[in-house]
Amino acid sequence: MIRIACCQYQIEELPAWESYVVKTEQLVIDAKKEGATILLMPEYAGIEIACKKFNTNGELFATLQPLIPKYIEFYQKLAQTNQIYIQAGTIIEKIQSGKFINRAYMFSPNGSYEYQDKLQLTEYEKSINLLQHGDQQKIFETSLGKIGIAVCYDSEFPEIIRRLVQHGASIILVPSYSTTLASYNRVFLSCRARAIENQCYIAISYVINKVDLSGELDDTYGQAAILGPADIGFPDDGIITQGQMNQPMLITGKLSLEAIALVRKEGQVHNFEDSVRFTQINKEEMRFVPF
Repeated sequence: MIRIACCQYQIEELPAWESYVVKTEQLVIDAKKEGATILLMPEYAGIEIACKKFNTNGELFATLQPLIPKYIEFYQKLAQTNQIYIQAGTIIEKIQSGKFINRAYMFSPNGSYEYQDKLQLTEYEKSINLLQHGDQQKIFETSLGKIGIAVCYDSEFPEIIRRLVQHGASIILVPSYSTTLASYNRVFLSCRARAIENQCYIAISYVINKVDLSGELDDTYGQAAILGPADIGFPDDGIITQGQMNQPMLITGKLSLEAIALVRKEGQVHNFEDSVRFTQINKEEMRFVPF
């Protein structure tokens, strides 16, 4: 059985690394109590390890760099000790180009780890001139099935999710950070559409409320959700479960790959299968009709 836990997570100015360890270990304990086999944390959750407030994002990002090896080792052990997959949200990591990248690490119960970089930058992320977009998509081949990760804004692009699903992913994890209600709704509504289009599961986790680690970071809005196709075997609106807006909490839901296979075969519509026909049509030359 696959059971996923998604956070509505408050990023805090913690007094020390040990405080971060205690907070995160409790989160995993709470997820395990609910029977979770996957824990999803939100975008930018990793910046909390700085344990200090900075005036600028540049100062914050630079401070994170020497802490990243300890961060990785901590989550490796946490996932292994508790026998749970952990998608630890994202952390900002410096890369060879000299810029930073928004990186989503996935940790396995067997001690291994990999990452997915954010592919598309928002206008704000471009404007600070510190971040570089990722270039490669990855499929995480787990004991629970194939999983894809789409970091926040990436979920708003149908092609990004479609490619993951075409390569076998039935579960898409979306760690998110939204600074306005409009931003929240863009991600949430896009994810509902992606779940219907691809007849797959989409899980979203959000940062909530005020983020106090940089003078350049804003208030956030979030309502974690687990979504599926609005079809047989699923809720009529496709919302399997959802949290309460901006309340610190953990939501959990059961995922069934058999239910995905069934809806793709016997559903009222066959979006996943029929998308192949659109791909073929898309290869034809567009006809412009004088009217």
